[in-house]
Amino acid sequence: MDGAPEDIALAVEIIRQLESLDYPEKSILKAMVHICLDTLSKLPDDGTREFWRQRLITELMASSDNKPRDTH
Repeated sequence: MDGAPEDIALAVEIIRQLESLDYPEKSILKAMVHICLDTLSKLPDDGTREFWRQRLITELMASSDNKPRDTH
């Protein structure tokens, strides 16, 4: 991932690690929620936490607009 932005390189590395662990997708998604909540709690102030909380919501909502809906 030479030349990729740091966040993209990290995401690719995390995805590779998760795939090698062979957990079900639902377990991975639940774990990602815990990771996001933990990371948000470590941000320095409420304003920064709210910015990233809204950013995560926006990104997830935007990605779901482009995908077929699955009833789970």
